[in-house]
Amino acid sequence: GHHFWLSVSQEPTNDSKVRQALIMSVDRKGLMNASFPNGPNKMAEQILDAVPGVDPNFVPYPYDPEGAKKALSESKYGGPERLPRLMMVGVSNPATEAAAQFIAEQWRQNLGIDRVDTKPEIDSYAGPDQGHIQIFRDDVGTRVPDAVVYLLGAIHSSSGNAQGKLGGYKNPEVDKLLDQAATLPVDDPQRIALAQKAQMLFRDDWTFIPWHHTIEPRLAMPQVKDAAKNLDWQYIDPWNITIAAS
Repeated sequence: GHHFWLSVSQEPTNDSKVRQALIMSVDRKGLMNASFPNGPNKMAEQILDAVPGVDPNFVPYPYDPEGAKKALSESKYGGPERLPRLMMVGVSNPATEAAAQFIAEQWRQNLGIDRVDTKPEIDSYAGPDQGHIQIFRDDVGTRVPDAVVYLLGAIHSSSGNAQGKLGGYKNPEVDKLLDQAATLPVDDPQRIALAQKAQMLFRDDWTFIPWHHTIEPRLAMPQVKDAAKNLDWQYIDPWNITIAAS
């Protein structure tokens, strides 16, 4: 999954109301159309994808420009005029550039924010603002087909994603749920239930703009169905693969 992560330690995204405004002001269906108008990737709503435990009851972030304006007005900044410049990194290919431009335009139209810069990968940008980046575009996933492992690497405070892209994000309740889930057998339904609860708590902290889930079998021939691969390009559940008659 590829998403835009909001740092909880940098101004102004250390204000949860600012993060809420930035997220609610983006029409994510329009974002997908701008970046992948012809597919094959699918729009993301939640972090979990392609593992048992994807939450069918997950509540997506709403597209609500008026609610976004209200959230920004309730922040310590009160409006767009006092916001520092926003810096978005990880913008390094045409699809990501289109997505970043769309997001910036949504912020301009819906919130009046007109100071947004985009840069390539964080480790190749050595400018003076490197320590003041608020938005990171990056992927997250798992090499093990398990919801708990997926979230441990994405939102647990010990993860590189939480410590880096999310600016030291830590929700003790999220950590507690995932730590508890990790001790349970993989066939225990409570393991998935705890992971889903942790993901919902993370959702309520307003710390990412969901973007898209990569469809790895896009390189397969059209008649090959359900050929899912993990991050190491190993086939997952190969017994589910079917080949349609031509």
